[in-house]
Amino acid sequence: MPEARTSGSTAGRKRDPLIEPRVFEAAVRVYARAGWGGFTFDAVAREAGVGKPAIYRRWSGGEELLVSALHNLDFPTARDCGSVRADLLDYARQWVHWYRHTDRALAGRRISLDSRARPALAALYEEMINRPRTEAAREITRRAIARGELAPAVRSSTLPDLLVGAMSTHWESTPESSRARLRRTFPAYAETLVDIILTGARAMPGGA
Repeated sequence: MPEARTSGSTAGRKRDPLIEPRVFEAAVRVYARAGWGGFTFDAVAREAGVGKPAIYRRWSGGEELLVSALHNLDFPTARDCGSVRADLLDYARQWVHWYRHTDRALAGRRISLDSRARPALAALYEEMINRPRTEAAREITRRAIARGELAPAVRSSTLPDLLVGAMSTHWESTPESSRARLRRTFPAYAETLVDIILTGARAMPGGA
């Protein structure tokens, strides 16, 4: 992979605003299908249908490009929707949307493993994606406790861990031959899962 951006060759040149979205989608497709070993600027440029210099000018290396791509392609982020159930439903629906994009889901699984062997990739992934989104997900529980919807004894990691863990397990354990049906039933599954999780959390002593 390239080590550094070229410089000085683009002075005065107007950037095409459509290049970055194309490159991001292409980067995720290449990485999902070929893994880190096949993730090169050459491969991404071919997949995106852009010149390789356009990629060199924008990203310093494969780690930056890959993490930027995942960061910009609707990676699920928990939001404040007014109540704990609304927060969880919104978060669950984002994951439903994410899993409908096969390449994005596969790339997300790959990067969590590849990061263990590549410190530069791990650092960027932690900074741009994992830490801020994990913290946002834990805020669901903290807001619910502050509103009086859940007992203070509920750990901040419990709700997102149960939700994302169950959705991931359900998706991954479904054979490819049944994925078309799963795409139709996944939204209802996610909503049911939210209600099951909240029933358990509210049953804790001091809960609403």
